[in-house]
Amino acid sequence: MDIQELMGDSAQLQQDAADMSDPRQHLAWALLFFPSPNPQMGGVPIQPAVRPLFSQLLWDLGFRHDPELQTKWFTPGDHPEGGWLNVPNVVDRAAYAEWQAAHSDPDAEAEKWRGTAESLLGVLNPKLAGRIEDMTPEERAAARTTYRQQMPAAFDRLADLKQQMEEGS
Repeated sequence: MDIQELMGDSAQLQQDAADMSDPRQHLAWALLFFPSPNPQMGGVPIQPAVRPLFSQLLWDLGFRHDPELQTKWFTPGDHPEGGWLNVPNVVDRAAYAEWQAAHSDPDAEAEKWRGTAESLLGVLNPKLAGRIEDMTPEERAAARTTYRQQMPAAFDRLADLKQQMEEGS
């Protein structure tokens, strides 16, 4: 189980992960927002559950993505805390390659969000935040290994809970 399976149609599908033979995914990765006629307003996000349906409709109308003709790419928007409401930046190939190079190190990406995660944990569970703060680097490494092994089971449990909620409604 991964995050895409858990979130289903609400998780943002990345272009390189889209199954281009699946009409519901073929264009869904590109259907993140409608451009606005007012550039200062920014784009208008498209609700995630609609994206696969919209992709299917465009597929049925004959639209197909041709990577050879692509001249624009997406990089994450400036407000990651906004989730699906965070409209991505539309950039040219050079800017996209530059962004990819700057974000190719997962450890650097994790470190960038460390302060936010620690602040959030401090609010939600100050006792746990204190315990983590008091750990030695070796204890933190061991804890990371343990929790990394537990993540697939946690995603499976969340998927089960999601299914139970959907069946109950």
